[in-house]
Amino acid sequence: ARGPGYGLLSIRVDGNDVFAVYKATREARRRAVAENRPVLIEAMTYRIGHHSTSDDSSAYRSVDEVDYWDKQDHPISRLRHFLLHKGWWDEEQEKGWRKSSRKM
Repeated sequence: ARGPGYGLLSIRVDGNDVFAVYKATREARRRAVAENRPVLIEAMTYRIGHHSTSDDSSAYRSVDEVDYWDKQDHPISRLRHFLLHKGWWDEEQEKGWRKSSRKM
């Protein structure tokens, strides 16, 4: 709704889906170049943390809800599950990657 309100072409996408965001970005670029106008990408996602320093989201969200979004439907978790399912990633690679990342 935000893009059309400003007269912009707009693409709304699941911001937790890496592939959907990539596809939307490619399409936005294609349209921006072809039509010589800006395109707004609205990547919809779940806010894990509090809205602001004065907000206590635990008053209106359960710990289980936040934990689900943080562990299961987080963009990185989703991509990891996809790669594991395809056999393109495994626990040993994960351990090696985490170790090298910590060193860096």
